[in-house]
Amino acid sequence: MKTYRISRPFLLIATLFFVITTLISLAFDKTQIHITINSYHHPFADYFFKYVTYLGDGFLFVPVIVYFTYLKNFKKSLFFSFVAVLTLLVTGLSKSLIFPNIDRPLSVIGAEHLHLVEGVKIHTKYSFPSGHTTAAFAFWASLSVFFDRRTGILFCAIAILVALSRVYLSQHFLVDVAAGTFLGILIALFGIRFLNFLNKKNEKTY
Repeated sequence: MKTYRISRPFLLIATLFFVITTLISLAFDKTQIHITINSYHHPFADYFFKYVTYLGDGFLFVPVIVYFTYLKNFKKSLFFSFVAVLTLLVTGLSKSLIFPNIDRPLSVIGAEHLHLVEGVKIHTKYSFPSGHTTAAFAFWASLSVFFDRRTGILFCAIAILVALSRVYLSQHFLVDVAAGTFLGILIALFGIRFLNFLNKKNEKTY
């Protein structure tokens, strides 16, 4: 029986990113970290991160689910549906019940002290954890299951860029994306357990 796993390079790089961002967040004040990061900006980075952040949108799950459903690969369709629903539940409950009303950088620091990217709507509440980062790591880690090691590295790079974009765009503090990274990986791991369960059940049927 085939056992599905997250791409090992993805898991290693993502874990390293989580550890580094967590250590920085523990060592320094989150506001000071954000002001320091925000001081480094460039027109190209403004444009780049403005659009790369969409690669962490939860709607990314939709075309993948539709694709596998169209192919009648219901096992993979259920897998991505499970990960999508779990991502929605975890981020929703975390923001609204467990960590409600935590202010985002704009509310804490003020627009006059921040470099803000034109055309980006900046949110002010529900900062922790980063929903885009959670969705990015959950989605790209799940997708890495079906690709080789090199592609796993690419997918992890995309997830990390999404996480960094949330800080660059002043939508989140670094600690928010650290938490989102952890949650996203955890959700993907739960999802893969579910996929392996479906795979095992399917083989028993035959």
